Amino acid sequence: MRRVLPARSCLVLSCGLAFGLAAACGGTAEVPGNGDDSDSGGEGAAAPTGKGGTGIDLAMGGAGWMGENGGEPPVQVGLRVTADETEILATGEPVVVQLHARFEDGSLPNQVLWTVDDPRVGSVNDDGELRSNGFVAGELTITATVGVHTASVTVHITVAIESDDGALDPDVKDALVTGGEGGDAGVGPDAGFRFLYPYDGTVFPLGLAAPVVQLGGEDADGTYVKLTAGPLSYEAFAEVNGLTRVILPEAVWRGATLSVPSGEAIELSVSKVTGGEVTGPLTERLRIAPGSLKGFVYYNTYRSKLAGDSGAVMRIKPGETAKVLQSGCTVCHSVSAHGNVMVAGVQWDTQNAKVSRAFDLPENGGIQLRNEQSEGRVYSFGGLTPDGTWMLTSGVPASGAKMRGMSGELFSRLVDTSSGATVPAPSLTVKVAMTPNFAPDGSRVAFSNHDKSAAGHVLSVASFDAAQSPPEFGEVEDVVTDSKRVVAWPSFVPDASAVLFHAGDSFDTAKPGGGALYGDVHLVDVESKKVNELRALNGFDADGRLYLPGGAAQEAHLNYEPSVLPVPVGGYYWVLFTSRRTYGNTIAPGGSVERGDDIWGVPVPPATESPSPRKKIWVAAIDIDHQAVADPSHPAFYLPGQELESGNMRAFGALEPCKKRGKGCESAAECCDGFCRETSRDEAGAPVLTCSPPPENACSNVDEACKKASDCCSSRSLCINGRCAAPPPVVE
Repeated sequence: MRRVLPARSCLVLSCGLAFGLAAACGGTAEVPGNGDDSDSGGEGAAAPTGKGGTGIDLAMGGAGWMGENGGEPPVQVGLRVTADETEILATGEPVVVQLHARFEDGSLPNQVLWTVDDPRVGSVNDDGELRSNGFVAGELTITATVGVHTASVTVHITVAIESDDGALDPDVKDALVTGGEGGDAGVGPDAGFRFLYPYDGTVFPLGLAAPVVQLGGEDADGTYVKLTAGPLSYEAFAEVNGLTRVILPEAVWRGATLSVPSGEAIELSVSKVTGGEVTGPLTERLRIAPGSLKGFVYYNTYRSKLAGDSGAVMRIKPGETAKVLQSGCTVCHSVSAHGNVMVAGVQWDTQNAKVSRAFDLPENGGIQLRNEQSEGRVYSFGGLTPDGTWMLTSGVPASGAKMRGMSGELFSRLVDTSSGATVPAPSLTVKVAMTPNFAPDGSRVAFSNHDKSAAGHVLSVASFDAAQSPPEFGEVEDVVTDSKRVVAWPSFVPDASAVLFHAGDSFDTAKPGGGALYGDVHLVDVESKKVNELRALNGFDADGRLYLPGGAAQEAHLNYEPSVLPVPVGGYYWVLFTSRRTYGNTIAPGGSVERGDDIWGVPVPPATESPSPRKKIWVAAIDIDHQAVADPSHPAFYLPGQELESGNMRAFGALEPCKKRGKGCESAAECCDGFCRETSRDEAGAPVLTCSPPPENACSNVDEACKKASDCCSSRSLCINGRCAAPPPVVE
């Protein structure tokens, strides 16, 4: 956005003005304001009011000065900003540096408005005190505004944090820093020492709990870890008694994720000592997407302690821990992309759910009954339109491949979730559309097409137009035909250009009572119908070798039921999926969670069936430009916050029910009007963001509403599903 100065007189400009600005009498002069053709200054934040350099230096009279009785304009006086320190070293403790704003004649302004270009790095209060929390490194430009005058200063913050529990001898610490035999990296007596979790090359979003670093080999007596993220470094010595793990402090992990420069990676190295002998260091690189996952994650759980050792639908706000949304046997659920409606079967009786229920998910985070149907199959596994108004029911074939929990025969139909009544749709020609899913923009629907294959070998897509009366389904196109595997559980990427799906032995993730069923998550481009195997997501490297540390018998082809977050974040799409892979040395043979060797769920008395604790929700980044790369997927990470002991499956990523104007927000993805802007500042000078009406004549920041890419503030932004999105990152 640019501020336009009213043309009531000629403006007097300083000679030091750094850009071409001409203002003729009777014309207007434009002065750069909030983020014109620039990045949005951090996710969810309004674009900065000032940028690097000395800014604009205008006459004291300012815009609209008319003079008195034809007198001369006032004498021009420039503004200057200085800092007591411009090179700051932080060590994990808050740092305060005083800033000063003065006019060139030495006089002090009465009032200064201070702004920063990245509030994650630091903030400035009304007294001109720059505050750093001591954990985030980077370059910060602070701008002072006095009337029409602006000036800036740039400071560089470096973070170096050291931690030592004091339990290791100095000689041992020296050996850990030097590394294995002869000081060569990776050398040592324990050949089994390796990273079990996280995986090298994993892409993490912002805002999640620090990953628990888990390593294989013999138990350690002590560890040395070094983490670097651009201008941030962290080193720690710790005694270990048992399984080799490194617990990164949450403040350090958050600081590292915010400090790592764009395109670079966090480098993590670990050495260990066992019985006086050092092995290591091991080194891996973790990438960070500059954005936080939006909304909630909903999933089914079984034998949950939080739900009283029962089943439930759980909900996690990314960065927090799971909470029970609907307890009891509430299964076969689906959630609308807008996060306002959930449907499910209830009270499963080994064949079908006894009843169907639709629920409203209001803004306050609760759940309310929307509608109930006596036919338990109506809402089970259905595909909801983005706002949850309608649902395409999942058909049940009389014979052939079926989903567990759906028996008999049932044709697919479009229903109103507020009443359960059929919505007339003559253009719906498919009789049995199984596991249907609508695109986040509602433009398409995908399903496993039983009409084409009783064995579940065909995945089809049709266009959909809810604005027509009656709603109109387009021609059905087959996008995947797999003669050997069931292709099911489709989920569209946010721009509806591709579908992720489960290709496996069955619709299910295990046989009833326990038993092996294998699967992987693949992607198909809707237009070209080209299928990508997503090797990295499924645990394979570019050459087709399994990189998962547990080996093929423990970890290969155990990935199912994908669901894509409805909005891109940080230049990536994000897919949630069920997996039975190991989780480091926590849920694995010999791990700390009981039955970590039970992949399939062996009955454990007194229960007749006990789900495997290995069945968990994992998340992986997918490149937005998926058509342009050999493998657009990246290694997955374990979704933090879910229960370790329970069996969890079939996650849905959905936005939060939208917030009305005036409500606090972190990004515009939360706001009904599609805009989240700074409306005030807190005591520390940090921006306070609220859902706001669409601003006039202003560009849109990341996550804010758009109709085309040129509506976005950054020239590099994309417009995906009606919202500005960060472009794919440039990786070094």
